[in-house]
Amino acid sequence: MSLSIGNIFDANFYRATYSDLSGLNDAQALSHFQAYGLNEGRSFSPLVDLSFYRASNPDLKNLNNSQLLDHLENHGIAEDRSFSPIVDLDEYRYANNDLKSFSNEQLFNHLKNNGITEGRYFDSLFYFAGYKSLNSDLANLDNYKLLNHFEIHGIKEGRQFSPYFDFSYYRAYNKDLANLNNSQLLQHFEINGINEGRKSSPFFDAGYYKANNPDIASLKGINLVDHFNNYGILEGRQSANQYAGNTLNTAPQITLGSNYNLILGHVGSSEPNDYYQFTLNQASTVNIYASSFSRGISGQLVYSNGQLAINDQQINSDGSIVGSAKSSISLSAGTFSIHIQPQSGNTNYEFFISASANNTVGNTLSDRALDRAISVGSLILVGEGVLRAI
Repeated sequence: MSLSIGNIFDANFYRATYSDLSGLNDAQALSHFQAYGLNEGRSFSPLVDLSFYRASNPDLKNLNNSQLLDHLENHGIAEDRSFSPIVDLDEYRYANNDLKSFSNEQLFNHLKNNGITEGRYFDSLFYFAGYKSLNSDLANLDNYKLLNHFEIHGIKEGRQFSPYFDFSYYRAYNKDLANLNNSQLLQHFEINGINEGRKSSPFFDAGYYKANNPDIASLKGINLVDHFNNYGILEGRQSANQYAGNTLNTAPQITLGSNYNLILGHVGSSEPNDYYQFTLNQASTVNIYASSFSRGISGQLVYSNGQLAINDQQINSDGSIVGSAKSSISLSAGTFSIHIQPQSGNTNYEFFISASANNTVGNTLSDRALDRAISVGSLILVGEGVLRAI
């Protein structure tokens, strides 16, 4: 079953992307795209990027845009070709058990017509709740508008959206890419950077992950990220050299604001202590979503004078903060440290942390995000462990 332009073209996205087309109805938008927009290289769907499609498939490099779209509709999706930096039909099938028997064409149609609205997980890099949580000004957008925002504005603005890729970090860490724009950076990472073993965020280093896990040496491209996201986290594998400090004196400083900071780390027998620090200039409410995955962790939130900042009212009677629950802690101005240790064995952990001046409302994550995290293991790694005040 091949797809048609009606399956792929998104009139709302087309209008939203180009202000000169905002007054067109759906039929006029499609007519404009077919007559002018396709040849002009205009974007026409948040799910398809013809430039990425061409770059990902060297045998198609000499096709013009019209030929590319025709190939995508009649062959590319069925052949499981890469056509977007943030859409992975294999991951969509893997993450959604009710879609296991779907063909690629059926998956694409389901994602466009149902999956976006339902907030389904379809890629290891991009997830709705993560993008919303890391960008507090987007809190009121629905999933369709979130995806459109990322494609139209977020990439250009270098917004945070994933623990595995950071625009500014990738550019700064790879000096030969300094002149690339953000869209080109993301494309480079997926098509070249992963296979070249590039480090793409403080928490993911493709070369490190492959070198320290010889059983996955044959994995290439986004499949390497998929492996860590779907298996490596659960198995306690380490995806990069530590971002955390091994002592309080080497702890990195986390700058807190209304957007959540995302921290992904690893503790185990060889690195039993992870430290982070943050400073509050005024009395604030610190919001933490904390979790561990493959095994339990123990943690402290401590004032600079060594006193615990978490009291019994912020934790359960057994001294635990369950990973799927939000902890909002009122703190006075000062410097604080976070100290994390393993309870047993090697484990990955992850937490979101933000701060807002007292008497303001902090961010929240949706129930769907927590459900997604429990069932599959995306950005919020909710599992067997707890963050424990000791």
